[in-house]
Amino acid sequence: MIMRILAFFCAVISGLLAVIGIAPGRYKTRPLFADSGFENGFTVLSMETENGHAVELGRFTYSEQAAAPSWKIAQWNSKYCLWAERAPSDVFTLTDGKTKTVAYDPSDKSVSMRLNAANVYGGEAAPAGSWPHLLLEQSPLDGFGEAPEGEKAFYNCGVDKMILSLDIRLADFKDTTNPAGINAAQFLAYLYVKGIENDDFVWFGVNLFDSRGLQETYWNMDTAGSNRMIYTVSTADTYGCGLRSLYRFQKPFVSNRWTHVEVNVTPHLERMIKKANETMLFGRTVSAKDFYIGGTNIGFEIHGNYDCTVDIKNYKLTSRWKSY
Repeated sequence: MIMRILAFFCAVISGLLAVIGIAPGRYKTRPLFADSGFENGFTVLSMETENGHAVELGRFTYSEQAAAPSWKIAQWNSKYCLWAERAPSDVFTLTDGKTKTVAYDPSDKSVSMRLNAANVYGGEAAPAGSWPHLLLEQSPLDGFGEAPEGEKAFYNCGVDKMILSLDIRLADFKDTTNPAGINAAQFLAYLYVKGIENDDFVWFGVNLFDSRGLQETYWNMDTAGSNRMIYTVSTADTYGCGLRSLYRFQKPFVSNRWTHVEVNVTPHLERMIKKANETMLFGRTVSAKDFYIGGTNIGFEIHGNYDCTVDIKNYKLTSRWKSY
């Protein structure tokens, strides 16, 4: 009798879902980025650029698989070169021995990223506009037309839902602040939100860690007509509450326990579009459907003399699209 009642209620619920257009089986999902387990290694980029693009220096791989790396390591303004000055280490660790380390753990497919900015500045005050970065990045689509015809809908920002998810922990944090300089250790995930028909671009960020404390939603728009924007969702939007974040009890929270992050970026994309339209940033009224996800990066933008290590795994952006 109980099983019959449960079956009846399941049928009723399925019927209601069908009436309002979200019947099971009518949605399709797709991960937009490859190699969420970082199993194929990395292509290391130079701090120098040619024709606006960072030069590829070499591949750091630890797998015998033939697949080329999907991920790249970017290292800007960080003084020492992660590739040219790489120090002898184990097969899973790439380091310059002074400022940067990227280590892979095959047991759980996680990546540990360390940026020791104290060795970049040599204890001096950190100047404005010149701070080191250590980022993992990939760009599956330089242009919307590169997406296979049957997959374009998934990359379009007008999909029903996009979920950014990962596991993260602050493995170590040493504060050697110089009060005379800028001091802000930041770890963020950015999505490259690009215009389908125009040269529009948004650095769409998810705030994962800031040594100064919990952060509010942030946006910065260049002069109208520049077609460039930065928009970063708040720490509360990332974690739900401060007690889940990497900053707790008024200080950075170092722990060996993983914190799971799962953010529906779709409503935040809509708020970003609203902000852009209020100032006509793109020179016209736009909607989410005018943009697509071209790529992503995740990692450090660090101002000051901090020595910081963050571990990540299971980094995914999953697109959900109504297929009828």
